[in-house]
Amino acid sequence: MSERRFPRSLPGCLLAGGIGLWACASAAASGLSADQVEAVRAAYQSLGSAAVEGRPVSALPAGVELERIDVSEPMRSASFGHTTTLLVPIPSGDAGARAPQQFWVEYGKSTNQPARLFGPFPIAAQP
Repeated sequence: MSERRFPRSLPGCLLAGGIGLWACASAAASGLSADQVEAVRAAYQSLGSAAVEGRPVSALPAGVELERIDVSEPMRSASFGHTTTLLVPIPSGDAGARAPQQFWVEYGKSTNQPARLFGPFPIAAQP
């Protein structure tokens, strides 16, 4: 029997429909902390587009559960530009509260480019 996975964000929970609030709360609670999300955002912002695009990869590692962090710039039109999502491995329950060490960057499909994946990139240690 396959294990059912729940969306990790409130919009994802709402879109999934039919899932109780307790399932959404437990799924969201098992993700990254606010400090970890900010550390990943800071690491991404310090890279610049040339550094990101210089490390293309064909696929993510198999069997890794990921947290998705949307860092897309606001667009004037949905037909232009692409979404930018940071993909961060979520530590397994037996790993304790250990912080993730790396992340990938996913550029969504745009009008003139297919979806692309880059990484992995290190997450700088917080003081």
